[in-house]
Amino acid sequence: MVHLQSSVFICTYRCAGLMELNVTEAMQMTPPGMIFMTGLLREPESTRPLVFTFVFVIYALTLIANILLVLATFREEELHKPMYIFMCALFMNGIVVSTNTLPRIMYDLVSTNIISFPGCVIQMSFIHTTSLFECFILAAMAADRYVAICKPLHYSSILTSVLAVKICFVLVVISSLMLSGEMVLASLIQLCSKPRIVWMPSCDFMSLTKMSCEDVTINIIYGYVITAVTVFVSLGIIVFSYVRILYDCHKSNQRKSQRKAVSTCVTHFLVLITFYVFFLFMVLHHRIPSSTVIPITIRSTLSSLYYIFPPVLNPIIYGLRTAEIRQSLVKMLKYKVESI
Repeated sequence: MVHLQSSVFICTYRCAGLMELNVTEAMQMTPPGMIFMTGLLREPESTRPLVFTFVFVIYALTLIANILLVLATFREEELHKPMYIFMCALFMNGIVVSTNTLPRIMYDLVSTNIISFPGCVIQMSFIHTTSLFECFILAAMAADRYVAICKPLHYSSILTSVLAVKICFVLVVISSLMLSGEMVLASLIQLCSKPRIVWMPSCDFMSLTKMSCEDVTINIIYGYVITAVTVFVSLGIIVFSYVRILYDCHKSNQRKSQRKAVSTCVTHFLVLITFYVFFLFMVLHHRIPSSTVIPITIRSTLSSLYYIFPPVLNPIIYGLRTAEIRQSLVKMLKYKVESI
């Protein structure tokens, strides 16, 4: 019966031929306890194979690039340093992010783009936890560069490899604990007669709160607090670190050290820009309620870029700009080829 209702709903949606579908019809046709996701560029239907192929290629590249760099970091003892440990954590986070979202996007392109409420809550929890962790790990990487450049004589005593591993573990725990409250609040939401539609290719907290027929003020406040604390703390550490780095470089008379510092900062800055541009869009786009300002198709596409580009670009940026990682990767691949 549920399958029949889903088929009727998809037929109605396809006949409409627009992303701006009639939400009343969508509400009537969505099976009880299920949520409709607009997905990524599902219309016109003829473009779905091309979109599916693009997402599949990006997902494959993301997995291959991140896994190779993680293996290279583990294999090469010279890379067992705080900076590379933080990079490795970033690569592993990229694997989780893309695996949690891109297969679902591909599934929605070839099948019924309806998800259960528990499935939506679980996906949301993984997305938000990895987002918080990436904010914190980028801040940790900025602090690492500050210590390495501004306090080079004390670097090895202040930040060790063991401490870096502990920091990564603590950041995972903190991110999980911060999101545990959000997950509990989301799981307690009672879906009602409001349109159960996520206007994105994946589930998120604000979309779920809009489906509730009860007062969700606590949910909204909690979401604002978590976002504000994460953004202000992480960006505060990043800005402080870079300001001090630039200030110390300006005072220094050693041009060689200045060039090295700038080169290191540029690599990290590229990763920061890639992440925060899409992350801030994800945070802010719910505060723009009118679809006439940002059409649903554009909104859905831009939100998808958050799951597509940072996980695949991070290993490429660090792989191309970090000589030690390139050398370790070449050495590992050369060893594998020779052993065949």
